[in-house]
Amino acid sequence: MRVLRPLIAMVVALAALAPAGASSQDTIRLEYTYQGQFAGEIVAYDKGYYKAAGADVKLMTAGNDIKPAIMVAQGTDTFGIGSPNQVIMARSFGAPLVMVTQYGQKSGQVYMARKDAGINRLEDVRGKNVGSWFGGDEAEFLAMLHSVGMKPSDVHLIPQPGNGTAMLVSKQLDVIEAAVYAPADYKQLFAAIGRKNITFIEPATYHTAIINTGLFTTEKTIAQRPQLVQAVVNATLRGWQEALRDPLAAAKIIKKYDSETNVADQAIETAAMGEMFCAGPTLHGRFGESTPESWATVQRILLSFGADSPDGLHQSIDLSKAYTNDFWAKAPAAYKTINCPH
Repeated sequence: MRVLRPLIAMVVALAALAPAGASSQDTIRLEYTYQGQFAGEIVAYDKGYYKAAGADVKLMTAGNDIKPAIMVAQGTDTFGIGSPNQVIMARSFGAPLVMVTQYGQKSGQVYMARKDAGINRLEDVRGKNVGSWFGGDEAEFLAMLHSVGMKPSDVHLIPQPGNGTAMLVSKQLDVIEAAVYAPADYKQLFAAIGRKNITFIEPATYHTAIINTGLFTTEKTIAQRPQLVQAVVNATLRGWQEALRDPLAAAKIIKKYDSETNVADQAIETAAMGEMFCAGPTLHGRFGESTPESWATVQRILLSFGADSPDGLHQSIDLSKAYTNDFWAKAPAAYKTINCPH
């Protein structure tokens, strides 16, 4: 956890040297592998929506050691998928990232703890081994700790793979970070331990929930290649609308890019992403819009633990430069509504 800030500082220097469009083909860096979490982007790519809109882009996968915010900031990728807290933290170091459309309107994280480790509430994690994906994904947990008077040094934060099931079952970790939109990932965990033997710790309970999932790029790309940005925004909105209209069909497309995925599981994950999108402006036919209120909440949460952690925000940034609705506003109105449960 202590290496993130120096790493971002190094990236800022690299970003200043990297010209817009340095690669031979423009790219969109996903946050993880091909899965329902990125159904909209995958459907848009597979069906040729990006090319039809005027964007010749390639989808790139990521992992625990590859973070979209860093890859975009240093010029390796043109666009990235991530959350407002990652954009805010990058900008606090001078990396000029900008969110150009915001899909998620709820938190995507939950923490699962073993009750037999004596964890029945957040305060019980003191001295325990807690898994984290890092790269900004630890922000909600650190803010939760602060809300109950605890500091990062009160726990042992340990890197975990995307699915921490094995580490929780083997007791290498007492708490794991988990994705609310990927329930199928934890079927083995519930079978091994029993759902009733797990304590679920949710950021919303502690007023530290951060909205999740959006598309960002750099100020330079926006200034020099606005038509490209508009094309990618349009196509991605279209892809998500189609994926959420038929999650099973989207899951079958996902399997084309990763043959090891389970279609039924990916359909569930795709639909769960839609549930995470269905709040705030999305409920009023404005899917993809950023709101000042949500961004102000994210900054408040990052500032809340900033003094306790080198990975927290120490000083407010100008949020009006961290996101823009200009491209979303120009996107076809037909793409701004998605299927939401009633």
